[in-house]
Amino acid sequence: MAKKKRVLIIGGGFAGLHAAKTLNQHSRFETELINANNYFVFQPLLPEAAAGVIAPPDAVSPLRFLLPGVTIRHARVRSIDFKARRAETIDTMQRIITHVRFDHLVLAPGQISNLSHFPGLAEHGLSMKNLSDAYRLRNHIIATLEQADVTTNPELKRQLLTYVTVGGGFSGVETTGEIEHMIGGLLRFYPRIKRHDIRIILIEYAGRILGELPEKLAHFTHSRLTKRGVDIRLNTKIEAASAYGVHLAGGQRIKTATIISTIGAGPSPFVERLGLDMQWGRIKTDPMMRVPGVKNVWAIGDAALIPLGSQRGDGDPEYAQPTAQFATRQGHHVAHNIIAVINGNPPRPFSFRPRGALASIGRHHAVASVFGIQLSGTLAWFLWRLLYLGLLPGISAKLRLMSSWLLDHFLPRRAVQLEQWRRPAASYAHFVKGDQVLRPGMITEGFYTILEGSFDLRIKNPQTGKMFHRILRKGDHFGERVIFDPSLTTGHVIAREDSVCMVLERHDFLRFAQGFPFLDSYFRDYITKNFPAALRPENINPPKKQPSKNRISRSNQTTKNRRPASRPKTPKTRPKLNPLMKKPSTKKPG
Repeated sequence: MAKKKRVLIIGGGFAGLHAAKTLNQHSRFETELINANNYFVFQPLLPEAAAGVIAPPDAVSPLRFLLPGVTIRHARVRSIDFKARRAETIDTMQRIITHVRFDHLVLAPGQISNLSHFPGLAEHGLSMKNLSDAYRLRNHIIATLEQADVTTNPELKRQLLTYVTVGGGFSGVETTGEIEHMIGGLLRFYPRIKRHDIRIILIEYAGRILGELPEKLAHFTHSRLTKRGVDIRLNTKIEAASAYGVHLAGGQRIKTATIISTIGAGPSPFVERLGLDMQWGRIKTDPMMRVPGVKNVWAIGDAALIPLGSQRGDGDPEYAQPTAQFATRQGHHVAHNIIAVINGNPPRPFSFRPRGALASIGRHHAVASVFGIQLSGTLAWFLWRLLYLGLLPGISAKLRLMSSWLLDHFLPRRAVQLEQWRRPAASYAHFVKGDQVLRPGMITEGFYTILEGSFDLRIKNPQTGKMFHRILRKGDHFGERVIFDPSLTTGHVIAREDSVCMVLERHDFLRFAQGFPFLDSYFRDYITKNFPAALRPENINPPKKQPSKNRISRSNQTTKNRRPASRPKTPKTRPKLNPLMKKPSTKKPG
């Protein structure tokens, strides 16, 4: 029997899910899907999940349930070797590197929120991309109501009851409408809060909201939300955000404790590291969805820039839109193209015309443009629910969603905060004698400081083949070597006796080190003194003595700037500094 072709799909969104489902219908394929979560997120339902219309789990479905027969790998992809046709993955539990082979690769990782052009928005804005975002937004809104109901400070109360949404597209409008509906239904439980105390503001940079829909429907939505008390500000640009509000162009400031961000989609760091040809933050493909320059690699979904072979009214080429309708069709189409190529047939160019667009605006109202017919109000809302019920994968998921919608009509929404457990940035870890804390080939996500006990550290020197050995005691630490250089992996770290460590998460450790520049000099000296050259991170070199001010500026310098004369000369092939240890760029966004 001929060996099965291995198709590796990266990403479990609409595009990746439907590509895997179509390929799984053919027994000659071995399909594997890699995703950071073990579930599929039905993003159009996230606003209702945040507002309590449905239970948050109703907006997701387990990938293993949806894709029986497909290998599901709950992991993160670290890199891809296109020539060797293998992906390097890191599992979410042990942080062990695994190499996954493929014959065909489908890139469908989606996009992430990129708010780098808006200072403070990433730190203080609440996004709406994933299930955890819906949990977080719901808990936060209930927390503002709880505190506003008992505070005696009128200024604080006004800030707590001001809710700002940035972005007037589908996600921003739907979230704003559902949040207004949710707050209105919960006010009876907060007797000290009146309806006129609530301020809901929707900020849009363009001249109207819902630019994807006909102007008539956008005007209806604008009018309906305004009647419900939503302050819609068009042609308004946000400059920055802070812990106390948003700052608009022209110097205006809105004090608020709630900033909901639905703007700024961009490529993930993983996509940027692939080295593929990109435009507007998306991977360029040909009309067949193949990635030029690499064999048997395809890109679909929001991360792909797929030409449709037609032109817009202004003469520019038309590309597939980053929507669920397009992603679903692309998933099916790329699967059939892969089948065609394996069978020796030419792939077909992707072509699709959306059937329409719909947006729910809360309180049993929606707007819809379907097959050229424009609808608004309750009828459009029924159509919206019917459409998304049909698109939701899995019979059990559909039944749960229907029951949640039905109960929402008869039962009041519960003002309950569904708190999620979060691992603290700094935690304690207990080890018993003989415990293997780290193994060779792992990627540590923590910085360990020894509070009690001792450990054996053994690392094989790649140049000499000999084993480097150190005994770490109280006051020593380990993990920083790998954290400073992600290309390195750990050695053996074994507890010599019952021991206790304080563990600081990788990103928090790097932020802490960045905030205290003298730590950079400390770790340079420490690693240089305690590790042979072959085991040192490439961005750690022994610094020469100089005034403290110069050392601080050098530790935060970016690789784009000239190296100071006091720094030792290094080979031109040396990797760049860790991005979290760089000095923020002074170049203006855009």
